[in-house]
Amino acid sequence: MPAKRVQGFTLVELLVVIAIISTLIALLLPAVQRARESARRSSCLNNLRQLALATTEFEERYRRYPGLFDEMPLQQRSSGSSERFTTWAVLLLPDLEREPVWRAYAKGDRPIPKIYIEPFLCPSDAKRERAGSMLTYVANGGKAGPAKEQRPSNGPFLNRLYDNKAAVMEGHWRDGREYTLIYTENRDSENYDVIGWNGLKRDPNNINEDHLEREMVDNGMDRDWSPVFLWQPTKDIRNSYINADPAGCKIPGPVDPMAGTGRYTPDYPLECLIIKSQNARPSSDHAGGVNVAFASGRCLFLRENIDYDVFRALMTLFDKESDSPLPNFIVEDQPYL
Repeated sequence: MPAKRVQGFTLVELLVVIAIISTLIALLLPAVQRARESARRSSCLNNLRQLALATTEFEERYRRYPGLFDEMPLQQRSSGSSERFTTWAVLLLPDLEREPVWRAYAKGDRPIPKIYIEPFLCPSDAKRERAGSMLTYVANGGKAGPAKEQRPSNGPFLNRLYDNKAAVMEGHWRDGREYTLIYTENRDSENYDVIGWNGLKRDPNNINEDHLEREMVDNGMDRDWSPVFLWQPTKDIRNSYINADPAGCKIPGPVDPMAGTGRYTPDYPLECLIIKSQNARPSSDHAGGVNVAFASGRCLFLRENIDYDVFRALMTLFDKESDSPLPNFIVEDQPYL
């Protein structure tokens, strides 16, 4: 009987098959990566919708907008070690259905909670781990500058540690909520429980003392840097380009937490604070722009090549009475959609 012939691939055929499979993978991989990023970007946009809704609920309850930095309700603080001051993000925790975490901050629980809150972190944010009080999103603090110059017409989130009567209310939205930004992404933001402002004393929790560095604040040397984004009167390159790389600044030695608070000491060199303030602008790991939320609850992807005059106008509540160099600017949909 003739020997049965064994069928199989030759080495050349096997190499051809491998080459074809490799080519197909190379062609499909970018499409798969784009699909994944599209899903992450959509999830990121949904986080902003949750923040915008929580902000609306806060406003309806208190008849004012949250402060950029604010004082915790006195009745919630159980001792001198309780958290006296906090950020807009901690204020929104009850409206994000995370009231137990908010109560832990208000009571001054030790150690500081630093609980991971999923809506505070964009899935595309590759820089931060999914743990602790990580934060991707920042609030519209209006014009960059000292707290004593803040005005409701410049932006919706005001520093209520400097002035506890400062508040944005219903009548301030003269340019329309549909055309006023409230949140955006920022790759350099601090944790959601960290007050990025150097106008506080080292021990601001003492209820019987002035909590402000009055000389610094009065001389306009106080700076905001997180969790906030700010507009500049001029088209400085560090603010005009949404995804520009931030300038660095070396901090001399460790920055230790203040006793009894979730914040960090403001002991940065002034030049570092200036750079940090300049870097308080939209940035993301998305290609081509950032996700943003408007006061109306509308959320969209803002392209990175938006004209800075348009961007500035989108940050003001009432351009005509703001400190904008173009106070009569009228925003149209086309320049930024």
